[in-house]
Amino acid sequence: MSSSSRSPILQVEDLLKTYRTDRSLIKRSSVKLTAVNRISLEIERGEFFGLVGASGSGKTTLGRLILKLEPFDAGSIRFNDLQIHGLKGSKLKAFRRQIQLIPQDPYQSLNPYLSVFDTIAEPLIIHRMGNPGERKVRARDALEAAGLSPADDFFPRYPHQLSGGQRQRAAIARAMVLKPEFVVADEPTSMLDASISFTIFKLLSEIQKQKKVTFLFITHDLAAARFLCNRIAVINQGEIVESGPTLDIIENPQTEYTKSLIQAQPSFSFAQKAAAAT
Repeated sequence: MSSSSRSPILQVEDLLKTYRTDRSLIKRSSVKLTAVNRISLEIERGEFFGLVGASGSGKTTLGRLILKLEPFDAGSIRFNDLQIHGLKGSKLKAFRRQIQLIPQDPYQSLNPYLSVFDTIAEPLIIHRMGNPGERKVRARDALEAAGLSPADDFFPRYPHQLSGGQRQRAAIARAMVLKPEFVVADEPTSMLDASISFTIFKLLSEIQKQKKVTFLFITHDLAAARFLCNRIAVINQGEIVESGPTLDIIENPQTEYTKSLIQAQPSFSFAQKAAAAT
């Protein structure tokens, strides 16, 4: 989980994102809501970076802006020193290939009408990578690297035929089949129980180490961030309230909000057990 260089792969500067609520019979005028309020941060190449905050803090919105799933109002996002705001055509497609998402709810994100093989091979088809035989090899490698082995046993299955943990592994395989440089993992275990979550955390850690991929790990769980992340940023009401090395923030929080997140955790025994198991 250590960064091999000090070269930032992602630079976010003064980022602003607002929404307007719809008018209603009670409220005659719309209300502007600020979801991301002038955020700046850098993520170094090859690191596991955590974005930690409670529900509604703006962390998922920031992830969506980085993925270019939504436009932002002001500021800039640079990926590999390339401004993403104006990307079009082949440059936009290359960006889509280099940055991938592991979603919060794999059951909602997996097409119920596609088999596991078709789900994992679909990104390769979209990006015109390889012939059918090569796609099958890459899909098999990605699925087995995600812990679903032998892959040929899982290829013909559909999402409803998989357990929650298996669906999340399939979603991870789909994200990794393009061999991205950067992955946004948005609360990837929120739908899973603790024991399965632990195995997914270990899998993500192994992928990061082996593939040297950069992760943005979005979570409300400081124990998980302690296990996975070398640095974290704490977000509250769309603003970064503190950031730095994970242990420094957990052991010496500087804001009342961070202290409240720590106190909300039942214990850090999970993180201690996870660290001992690695």
